[in-house]
Amino acid sequence: MRKTAYKHLLLTSLFYALALISSTVSANEKKEGGGEGASSVAALEPFTVNLSSFDRYLQISITLQLGNPEMAEKIKAKMPLVRHSMIMLLSGKESADIQNASGKHELINEIKEKINHVLEVKEHDGVTDVYLVNFVIQ
Repeated sequence: MRKTAYKHLLLTSLFYALALISSTVSANEKKEGGGEGASSVAALEPFTVNLSSFDRYLQISITLQLGNPEMAEKIKAKMPLVRHSMIMLLSGKESADIQNASGKHELINEIKEKINHVLEVKEHDGVTDVYLVNFVIQ
């Protein structure tokens, strides 16, 4: 039992360290980006959700590629709705459906659609791509 608790603590610590590194990288990219044609990214806070079978959970960190820099402010303003839609989407998944590459690609497309719906924008103006920075199923 202690070995399982230690493993969980170690994985959780690693997860948060990677999330912190990811946030720092995103902030640096935003600072360096400036200028015309510069792309903008927004890193969401990490998510930990029970998957639909309740015997597994997902830890995930997501960074969004945005069509224009103004979307970062719109995402901040609607963050409770963005997080709610992500929790509802992710917690409805089965681990078997998102473990392989095609399942992850489908999930990426669903995330784009959900967030753009919350932002009330088309894909080319809102979220243009989704990067899975951390993805752990336990």
